[in-house]
Amino acid sequence: MLNATLGLAGIARETIRTGLERTRGRGRLPRRAEELTTEWLRSALGQGADMIRGFRVLDADSGTAARVRIAVDGEAGTTARTLFVKLAPRDFSQHVLLNLFGLGVREVLAYRALGDRPPVRVPRCHFGGIDAAERGSVLILEDLSGAARFRTVRESLDETEAFAVVDALAGLHSTYWESARFGTDLAPLARRTTAEIRLGNLIRRAFLRDIKGHTADLIPAHIKKQCRMFYERDDEIDDFWAAQPHTLTHGDPHLGNLFFVGAEPGLLDWQIARAGAGIRDVAYFACASVEPELLRRIERELVGRYADGLAAGGVAVDPDRLWTGYRAATTELFLAAVCTAEAGDRMQPLAVSRVGVERAVAAVEAHDGFDLLSSLL
Repeated sequence: MLNATLGLAGIARETIRTGLERTRGRGRLPRRAEELTTEWLRSALGQGADMIRGFRVLDADSGTAARVRIAVDGEAGTTARTLFVKLAPRDFSQHVLLNLFGLGVREVLAYRALGDRPPVRVPRCHFGGIDAAERGSVLILEDLSGAARFRTVRESLDETEAFAVVDALAGLHSTYWESARFGTDLAPLARRTTAEIRLGNLIRRAFLRDIKGHTADLIPAHIKKQCRMFYERDDEIDDFWAAQPHTLTHGDPHLGNLFFVGAEPGLLDWQIARAGAGIRDVAYFACASVEPELLRRIERELVGRYADGLAAGGVAVDPDRLWTGYRAATTELFLAAVCTAEAGDRMQPLAVSRVGVERAVAAVEAHDGFDLLSSLL
C-alpha cells in the first residue's frame, strides 16, 4: 500500500511539473514541431549547417514521442535532404509517461552509447540533446524512409530474417557484455529510479490483477492467475535478472521497431534501452516477431545461433543455461503485450495488440514460462 501511495504521489508531481513545462515559453530545446526553427537546426547540426536556408515539414505523427519528417533546404541548386526529428509527444498523458520513465533522455543516451560506429544497424544520429532541467530531449536522425523496408507488428519474419536479427543482437550484446562503461558514461542506463520501480509495479498491479480488456478471451485462467507474480514477486524477479550478466539491451525489439536495408536488420526506438540480460532481448524479439508455429520449430536453433554469435564476439556462455533463460524470458513479452492491450487503443491499435497477446500466450504456454521463472527465483 505504501509503494502504491508513493507511486501515485510521484505521478501527481510529474503531472503538475509537465503541465507547467508545457505552458512555459520556448526552452533551450524545441518541445514541439512548431518550435523548430532554421536557426536552431543550424546550431544543432553544427559544421556545414550554415548552408541551411530553411526547412519544410513533410509529415508528422505522435505516440510515445512526436515524430516529424522534414526536408532541409541547402544552397541554391542543391537537392533538399530529409531528416527525422523526435520530440516530446503531443498527448499530455504520453508526455507525463515519457518524463516519468525518462524515455526520451534514455534514447538520447543510447544513441550516444552506440556512437559513430554502432555494432548494430541504427539510423544515423545527427543530434541528440537533453535539457536536464525540463527532462526534455530532441533527436535528429537519418531519414530511412527511402532506403529501408519496414514491417508491421502483425506480420511475421521468416526463418532467414529471424536468424539475421539474432545475429545482430549477438553483435550488439557481445560489444557491451559486462562493460565497465556501465559504471561510467553508461551508468544512467544501468540504474532505475525508485519512482520508476514504484510506478512500474503500480501499472503491473492495475493491469494484471483483473485482466478484462479486449484480449482477455485469449488468456487462459491459470495464466491470468500466474502472471500476478509480476507485482506479487517483483523484487525477486528484479533480483533474478539483475544477477545475470549484463549488456546493453534494446528492451523493445518487436517488428515495429525493426527495419531492413537489403538483408541487414536494424533497430529503431531505443526509449527503453538499458543494461540488462541479453537473452531477454532475444526472447522478446522472437516471441513477438515470429509466428508461433514457425518459432517452435526454430527457437532452440535461434538460441544456439545467439550463443555462437556471442562466442564470436569473445563472450563464452553455457548454451543450456542460455536456453533456460530464454524460456523464462518468454514472460517478458507477455507482460508488455498484456499491459499494452489493457491500456486499450491509447498505446497500440487493437488489432495489433491482439496479435501481440496471442503470440505471448503461445510462448509462455509452450515453455511453462511462469512456472519456470518461479522455480528460478
